[in-house]
Amino acid sequence: MKAFRFRLETLLRLKDASRERALQDYAISIKIRQEWEAKLDRAVGYIAELENMLSEKQKLNFRASDLASIQMRLEQARQEVESFTLEVSRKKALEESRRTIFLKKESESKSLLRLKERQMSEHLEMETKKEEHELEDVIGARYLYDRANPVL
Repeated sequence: MKAFRFRLETLLRLKDASRERALQDYAISIKIRQEWEAKLDRAVGYIAELENMLSEKQKLNFRASDLASIQMRLEQARQEVESFTLEVSRKKALEESRRTIFLKKESESKSLLRLKERQMSEHLEMETKKEEHELEDVIGARYLYDRANPVL
């Protein structure tokens, strides 16, 4: 039986390598998005702290300069939250595009792998049939030989 050789093996390896790179890019984009979401959560927590501090100061006697300072920090924190929110949405869009690329690369790789498996099974089937025909030919030749040369 002849050994099976997939002629597109190099292309299959390249597609697998490309799929792996796309998977790594996708994983990195997930990590970056999660980092930005953590920054956003910290900024929202800081705003909550400042608002609590402001409400505490308002319950007690407070100076106008303290109030102005807290309000200024609160406004800066809100602007930071807005910029973080925008950045998180950008990172989510990037993550989604990398996910789409990864899924495309994975489907290409899997389709080539399915082609290889199909060709391998076809090859094995063809080789098996070829061997069966050869065996039938040998048996037929032996029968004709025995018939032409009977043993006494």
